Amino acid sequence: MTAIVWLRRSLREYDNTALVEASKRHDEIIPFYVVDKNYFDKAELGYPRVRFWRESLKELKQSLKSQGKDLVIRNGDPIEKLEKIIEEKSADKLYFNRDYSPYSTERDKEVRGLDLEVESFKDIVMFEKEEILTNSGTPYKVYTYYKNKWFDYEKPRPQKPEEYSVPDIESEKIPSLKNLGFEKPNQTEWIWNPGREGGKQRLEEFEEKIWNYDEDRDYAWKDSTSKLSPHLKFGTVSVREVFWETERIKARNPDSDGSGIETWQEELAWRDFYFQMLWNFPESGEKALQKQFRDIEWRSKEEAEEDWERFIEGRTGFPFVDAGMRQLKKTGWMHNRLRMVVTSFACKDLWLDWRDLHDYFSKMFVDAELSSMIGGIQWAYSIGTDSQPYFRVFNPWTQGEKYDPEGEYIRKWVPELQDVPDEHIHRPQKINKLQQENYGVEIGKDYPDPIVDHDEMRQKSTEKFEQARD
Repeated sequence: MTAIVWLRRSLREYDNTALVEASKRHDEIIPFYVVDKNYFDKAELGYPRVRFWRESLKELKQSLKSQGKDLVIRNGDPIEKLEKIIEEKSADKLYFNRDYSPYSTERDKEVRGLDLEVESFKDIVMFEKEEILTNSGTPYKVYTYYKNKWFDYEKPRPQKPEEYSVPDIESEKIPSLKNLGFEKPNQTEWIWNPGREGGKQRLEEFEEKIWNYDEDRDYAWKDSTSKLSPHLKFGTVSVREVFWETERIKARNPDSDGSGIETWQEELAWRDFYFQMLWNFPESGEKALQKQFRDIEWRSKEEAEEDWERFIEGRTGFPFVDAGMRQLKKTGWMHNRLRMVVTSFACKDLWLDWRDLHDYFSKMFVDAELSSMIGGIQWAYSIGTDSQPYFRVFNPWTQGEKYDPEGEYIRKWVPELQDVPDEHIHRPQKINKLQQENYGVEIGKDYPDPIVDHDEMRQKSTEKFEQARD
């Protein structure tokens, strides 16, 4: 009997649940991947994410071929390509790992109508939506309660697939980035090492940093985060693998309190929490989860064209915000503290539509995960589940002063302010003309004046939320 293992976003062989389960029951397996034209036609995609995906897919194919196996690739509509390969090889069973985006769930309903047995598996999360519920059997909407149960539950361990063979079968080429419509933007800096080997390397390098993660994670100028998010996004490493590796790190140092490790593990719990929120509330991609705020009239990027352009180009006149937006544009990534700050700024200082921001972030972030993106944006906008209160407004100046006190992060990404001393780096609009000459920057020309009066906008934002609530 021949089985097809349809690989989608778990681009690895080790601890790939569908592949592991298929290898227990079949000697002959076809690892199969469809470059989904529907996805590339519809999704908000950008160069960083597509390049990371393509290089990870290419590495997986090369890895399988080095073992005398292969990854069979077809280009087109997934349903049509699955029907064709089922007919070609008279396959009698299809295995795949579940995904939870609205597009994926609708596609997978159609797949179950194919003329063969279909079995799907949990793989990309530690726990699915039915596994962690309130005592009344409803989904958690408050993260802290969810997290407590997440840590209480026993975690599945990684598994290695059993030996299997792959029959000879025609495979198509992976389309080039150019053919997919994605070319490297000017001034983009590629800082990523995609694929399985890159993911393992990231995990290994993070071992020394994880001990102080709880203390260092918010400091923008420190290289203190794992940067494993794109690897988890594309499944070059598994969530079980990284969790149990952090447990092994903790066990090797029993005298440590392990608070840094537990704080990082909470990021995995957040990830699961947002996945189950999207699965249970798929409308959250278009609507605020808090119904009282659904009728708020945000400014579209067309209505706020000048402000929108200054925001995404990192020319708002708020250095910490601008540094974050420029880092994103340059590298496809932004420090998590900055993600919160710039999103709050887009909402409560500029009143930009959160859906436009989501679309832009989806194109720009290498690790763009629909569930986490929606959850994080709605959290900062005070319209989602367990959100920050609407009257809590991040101050872009004091956030910078606290998390980039000497301006190292700002100077890296906003070179116009390179020679501005620490005491003025966060509020350069306050330096006088003589100081500007000494520091080699003219405020209003070389670096812009603030785009808004933050204190005024904070008050207006609070009033608008109160009106919507009433």
